[in-house]
Amino acid sequence: MDNIKSIIKMPKLKKPPAYKWQELALVIIAGLADGDNKKNSIFKCCKQNAHLAQIAYNDARELGKPYAKYFLKVFNDLVKKTK
Repeated sequence: MDNIKSIIKMPKLKKPPAYKWQELALVIIAGLADGDNKKNSIFKCCKQNAHLAQIAYNDARELGKPYAKYFLKVFNDLVKKTK
């Protein structure tokens, strides 16, 4: 009986992200102070260009501005420079 109870009480496993950019977006959301408020924008940035999103995130962390608004500003500037 104890085995059946332990099997039923086992926590359900979360599905891993389907793409690498989704995993990056989750890391960025967790790392930014207000990342939960701008989830959709962060996912869109990572889908558009994951490399530039990583650069923008690193820049925000290094400058001590871990906020979504600064991350998005840096990302948009990088996109404009590459076009």
